[in-house]
Amino acid sequence: MSETRKIQEIGKSLYVSLPKDWAEQMQLKRGDIVTLIPQQDGSISVYPEEKEEDFKQIDLEINEESEQSLRRRITGAYVDGFDIIQLRTKDRFNDKHHDVIREITEELFGLEVVHSGSNIVTIECLLKPNLPIEKTIDRILNITKAMFDETISALKEHDINLARGVSRRIRDIKRLSLVIYRALRSMILFPTLAAREKMSLVDSVDYLHVLYRITGTAYNIKKSSESIVNMGTQKLPMSVSKRLSETSDLTRKLYEEAIQALISNDIVLADHVLDVEPDYNELWNLCLKASQNSQITSLTFSYVHRIIDNLTQIQQYAAEIAEIAIDRAETQKKKAD
Repeated sequence: MSETRKIQEIGKSLYVSLPKDWAEQMQLKRGDIVTLIPQQDGSISVYPEEKEEDFKQIDLEINEESEQSLRRRITGAYVDGFDIIQLRTKDRFNDKHHDVIREITEELFGLEVVHSGSNIVTIECLLKPNLPIEKTIDRILNITKAMFDETISALKEHDINLARGVSRRIRDIKRLSLVIYRALRSMILFPTLAAREKMSLVDSVDYLHVLYRITGTAYNIKKSSESIVNMGTQKLPMSVSKRLSETSDLTRKLYEEAIQALISNDIVLADHVLDVEPDYNELWNLCLKASQNSQITSLTFSYVHRIIDNLTQIQQYAAEIAEIAIDRAETQKKKAD
């Protein structure tokens, strides 16, 4: 329910009182600190100071959970920014549950089991809230770029071992991305944390969207490398091989340009990414023709088809990142004006 307040003046300062009901609900008293966060529409949001010693805890009741369900619930609580995750069961945790808990705490940065009983397990996240978000995203970008480079090299050189190595990088991508998802979602759920980190809520949402597309790109690269491994030593016809390499190079270039446009607020470069679209249909038709002429087996054809699908998805991610880059650059320009 909205309320109106009259602006008062003391000396050269202006002030406005807070609604009494709201202050009581927030348990505010004289001398407490509130955070004022300007919004893009010109309004200001008021947030009570978040006590640093207050840990955010979630209690999860575990009954006849499958291992995958238990894994999803712990990961979800981690990403949502909870500091303490307490697992309870009516009877006893079985061996499979203990194995999953051990595995997930090893996979996710900062998680430690601080108590393990027969029917209660307490997991604590030791990560500090002030993570270097931009630096960590940059690490993810570097890993993704290396995966892309190696996948294209493996494709051109028929290097199965190089392609196998690409898939192993995805574990690092997953761990790092979940850390950033946790940090960004915490800033959205708890705006005072975003204010302390000098990051707007819009920035947090933008980074979440970009991170989703970066990790999506990494998984598409992984699937392409797996297709290369499955093709083995089967060589493609020169017409298909040449066009597949060229299309892969162009897709990688567009992805890297989209990222660069985002980092440098370069609208012209982002527009270029949106204007250029590789001809995946032509590549698909070349593969189809080679298959019909028995130049490649039906199995190899299916693997090449998967690579083309992955490249198409990566190009779509690049276009979406470019659109975010344009929106952010225009917003920065308006602020500067």
